[in-house]
Amino acid sequence: IFDIDGTLRPDTVMALDHRYPKIDPKTAQQLKQLNTHPKFRIAILTARSYVDIFRSNISNNIIKFCGFGKQIVNNDILRYAREDFSRAYDETVMFVDIIKDIIGPILASELDFLLTPGDFSLYFEAEDYQEKKEKILEIIQLILFNSRRWQMIDMGKELIFKDRKYPYDKGDAIFDILDAMDLHNLTQVLFFGDSQADYRAMIALREYQKLHPQKRLKVTNIAVGPALLGQELVTYNFESYRDTTQFVDHLYRLTYEKF
Repeated sequence: IFDIDGTLRPDTVMALDHRYPKIDPKTAQQLKQLNTHPKFRIAILTARSYVDIFRSNISNNIIKFCGFGKQIVNNDILRYAREDFSRAYDETVMFVDIIKDIIGPILASELDFLLTPGDFSLYFEAEDYQEKKEKILEIIQLILFNSRRWQMIDMGKELIFKDRKYPYDKGDAIFDILDAMDLHNLTQVLFFGDSQADYRAMIALREYQKLHPQKRLKVTNIAVGPALLGQELVTYNFESYRDTTQFVDHLYRLTYEKF
């Protein structure tokens, strides 16, 4: 199970092509091929919306859990992990449309909205964004003044809004993923992630292990980058996303190439 940003490619905030989460074409092809092998099942677990994932070059034969796992894309067909997440997405779109109407004249096309069910983020594209960001913050804080629904997190060029009405994270998604993939003969899970959000998934995998001791499931949690250094449940540390792509390449060679 792979995260995308910071794990299979540079982190979202650093990447210039944040709207188009493409990974290295060679890695994309290798993951597609590995997913056809009877010994492997590949899955993606990302905070990105399904809209972003449809723009990616990750094969449609790989199941993708988007919006922290709330949206499931399989063979280019979208469904929601839980019934109320469809309603959450519609409610979020309506709220974002209100914000767009109010702040649109300030920013024109310099702002990108990334949406997931219940959550959304504002990404500032222009380099000289700080002054406009301050104006927008004033407006949004007024809009949210009487609302306890969305929690705002300031990430610099990105403002993230988390929905308290529909709490769900990558840890919750792990249980839905293992059920959705119907892995009766599952013996080992490798999880690759780079953030605290991914660490919730690592914790959940250990919990799944304890809840199903009869499966004798082996879990390997691989932290990519510095954010999870020293965390108790991390099995291995990779320095950067390049180590992840090298791992995929090595696994592919071991599987398909004869020495």
